[in-house]
Amino acid sequence: MSQEHDSELAHQLGELLAQRGETVAVAEGATGGLLAHLLTQVPGSSAWFCAGVVAYTDYAKQLRLRVSTETILERGSISLEATAQMARLTRRLFGTDWALAVTGYADNTAPAPSERAPGIPDANPPGVPRIETEQRPPTAGLTYVAVSGRVPTEQGDTQSWEEWELPAPDRTAYKPAAAAKAMETLIRIVGAA
Repeated sequence: MSQEHDSELAHQLGELLAQRGETVAVAEGATGGLLAHLLTQVPGSSAWFCAGVVAYTDYAKQLRLRVSTETILERGSISLEATAQMARLTRRLFGTDWALAVTGYADNTAPAPSERAPGIPDANPPGVPRIETEQRPPTAGLTYVAVSGRVPTEQGDTQSWEEWELPAPDRTAYKPAAAAKAMETLIRIVGAA
C-alpha cells in the first residue's frame, strides 16, 4: 500500500459519506491513530468525521469503549468480539451514523497484561452478539475490522466484522495496511447500504 492509495481511500470514503449526509467515528488499536489521521487529511472532513479513539491497551478498551471483562478474558482484547464491541460502542458514544473499529497484531507480541478498568461490567449485557471464535495467538498481520451502522430495523443497529491476514514485515508497513483495509471495508459496507 502506498500513501497515495491510502489518501485515495480516505477521499473516496469522505465523498461517499458527504453525499449521503452521514457521519463516522473510529476506534483504533494497532493503527495507533493513523486511520483518524488519514481521514482528517481530507479537506472538509469535519462535515462527516466526528471523532477517533485510540484504545491501545486492554485498560483503555475497557475504560473508554466499555469492552466487557468477559470478552477480554474469553476472546482477548484483539479479537472479533472486542473489535465489534468497540465499533458498536463508539457509534453510540459519538452518535454517528457509522463507526469503524480496527485491532490487530503488528508483530507476534501479546498485549501486556493490565489491570481491570473500574466500573466495567463483568459480563456482556443481554442482547450483545457473541462471536463464537477461539482466542487466537498473537500472529503478525492478524487484523480484525468491525463496522457498526444504523439501519431501519427493530434493533436499530447492525454489526459487521471481518478477519484479515495482512503483510506485517514491520510496524511501518503493517499500520497503513490495516488502516487501508479498514477504510476499504467501510466503503464497501456503506456503498451497499
